[in-house]
Amino acid sequence: MRRVSPSARYATLLILCFLVRPLNAQSTAGESGKRFFDFTVGMGVAAHSAPSIVSYINAVAQPFPNQKVDQFNSAAEFYVVPELQVSKEWSAAVEYSLLIKSYSLDDRSGFSRSEMSYEVHMPTVLVHYLVFGEGYRVKLGGGIGYHFVRFEQRFPTIGSGETLRSEGLGFKLDAIGNTKFDETFYGSIGVDLRWDFLGTLSRSGESAQVARSGAALPRMSFFNAGVKFGITFQLF
Repeated sequence: MRRVSPSARYATLLILCFLVRPLNAQSTAGESGKRFFDFTVGMGVAAHSAPSIVSYINAVAQPFPNQKVDQFNSAAEFYVVPELQVSKEWSAAVEYSLLIKSYSLDDRSGFSRSEMSYEVHMPTVLVHYLVFGEGYRVKLGGGIGYHFVRFEQRFPTIGSGETLRSEGLGFKLDAIGNTKFDETFYGSIGVDLRWDFLGTLSRSGESAQVARSGAALPRMSFFNAGVKFGITFQLF
């Protein structure tokens, strides 16, 4: 039998080391092949732009020029997200998010006040590409949902008000980082972009598109750029 030289054995061992090392790293990065199911809750703040809504509020409230509502404002958002890893590099999630925004303005006379507020309910189906590291994971992706808004306007001076509604499609892109604290508890921080196209606000049971104030009712379309903070519980 032909003997293998020491140099050949050394070369073979070296090659095996180079082959095994990336495989081992890959296993570690994928958390040993185990798939996760987690649940995240949190809140965030967004730069919120709804041009049609802003134009409507300024027209109805008639504030002083230096008190007019700007095109970009801050808005609060609260969310919950269950998420399941479906393959080595991909996960699927269903997010429910609630965006809240309100305005309160006096008119130029100082005797009339307008109060506008809205809640946007944003259920969204998400798909994420996963990147694993030592003690953390990153989720990159986006999704689509069918969203609903409830818009309330009140005029306390004259004792009137009404509720308007609309609905439509919303799209989202996001990037999320999870930092591991222990086997089941993670911190979560993320950034996202949203585009919502919810159509023209209308009254329940009415097709008229002119507000009682005389101004045409606005379209509830907006853009958000937000940052979110939360906690993630890994259930398995």
